[in-house]
Parts: sequence; C-alpha cells; structure tokens
Amino acid sequence: MAWIFKRTIFSIAILGLLFCAYFFLSAKKTTRPQETPTANNIPVQTEREKEVKIEEKKGEEAKTISAEKNEETVPEIPSKFLLQIPFYSQAPFGNWDKVHEEMCEESSVLNAGLYLLGEKPSKDAFEKELMSFKKLEEKELGDYKSNTVAEIKRVTDIYFGGKISSKIINDPTLADIEAEVASGNPVVAPLAGRDIGNPNFTPPGPVYHMLVIKGYDAQNFITNDVGTRKGESYTYKKDVIMKNMHDWNAQDIHLGAKRVLVLYK
Repeated sequence: MAWIFKRTIFSIAILGLLFCAYFFLSAKKTTRPQETPTANNIPVQTEREKEVKIEEKKGEEAKTISAEKNEETVPEIPSKFLLQIPFYSQAPFGNWDKVHEEMCEESSVLNAGLYLLGEKPSKDAFEKELMSFKKLEEKELGDYKSNTVAEIKRVTDIYFGGKISSKIINDPTLADIEAEVASGNPVVAPLAGRDIGNPNFTPPGPVYHMLVIKGYDAQNFITNDVGTRKGESYTYKKDVIMKNMHDWNAQDIHLGAKRVLVLYK
C-alpha cells in the first residue's frame, strides 16, 4: 500500500509542476508587449502617400500655370491696322457699261484674293481676271448679277483652286471683322449700296454693293470700295458699314442677312 501512496504523491507532484509551467508560459505570452511599428512598414507607406499627394499638387499647379500662360498669349487686337491691298475698281478703264456696273462682287473678291497671292496685275490683266470670274459665275450659278455671299464663296473657292481659302461669318461683330483684318485676312462685305452715303456713286447708287474691308482705326473701316475710281482706302464710319450690311435679297435688300466673306491663306 505504501508504494501506491508514494506513486500517487509523485503523480500529483508531476501534474503540479506541469500546471505551474503551463501557467507561467501562458502569463508570459499574454504580457508580451506588442511589436512597435518599424521604419520598414507603416512609415514607408505614409511617405509614399505624401509623395503621391505632392506630385498631384504639382500637377494641378502646372495646369493652372499652363492655363494662365494660354490666357496671356492670346493676342490683343491692335487699335488700328491696315492691309496694303492694291486698288482696282470694278471698271479698271473707267468703262461703266452694264457689265461693269455689276462687277462689284467679282472685283472685291479679286482685290482680296490677288493680294493674298502676292500678285499686282496691270489694269489690263485685272480686266481679264474680271471676265474670267464672270464666265465662271455664269457656268456655276447661271448668272453673274447680284449673287449672294454663299454663291460668291462657291465661285471664289473654285476660281482660286485651293491657293487661298474663304469662310463666311454670320452676324459678325466689329471685333470679328477687326480680328480677321489684323490677322491678314481681307473681309468682303455686302451692303445696301444706296444707304452707305458714298458721294462718288452715280445717283441713286447701287441697290446691292460689295467692297473690301482692309483696315480700321478707332472710328472707321478703311476699304477698297471698287464702286468708284476714288475708292482706294476709302473710309466709312464703322456704324455705317455694320448698320447697312445686307446679303443679297431679291425681294428687299434690307431683308438680307448680315454676313461677310473672309479670304485667307
């Protein structure tokens, strides 16, 4: 019996030691301090995020600077400007017959177009240009008399064969016209001819008229008014041109829309 008792005591002692060891290890694991973040994990992530934010900020600042530069580089329209366009009237030799009385559209386009091409023909050569343009109008439009801005544009584009271009501006403002002229682009304007007050016209003046706006100053448009031999650099008040700008309308010229034809290279 004694040996059984000793064995029991021994077993209890062993179990006690095991229990104490387990308790000690558990307590040590529980109280072990948490690892402090090192410089190799979270701080690195934070620095990267900062770099991204800095790059994004730089990008936004660059966009702002670029936009400001674009605004600064928009050219201002000068207060006055003049294109040195040689003058040719619609009757180069002063022959105001029924044909030449109708040549204001053709002559205005040729004044502008030949200037853009750098050509300065003689009167005889210009007369031949007029007749060639007239012939093309008759072929393309059926007639050369009193054609609309759109019709004149069509013939102009064919006549110059891509050497120069043209565009129509509907309801142009003063700034639109001045900007085109200052960019080197002559502006051909259709008008109610009897309302613009040119004293050089044979009374009562043309119902429908075209001329070239080649310059401007604070108060005036400077034109090549092909409807008179005295039309070189002829000035009109800006409000006179703007008020009486009308495309061709067979019913009533005053019903014609406000638009211009711009020629450019």
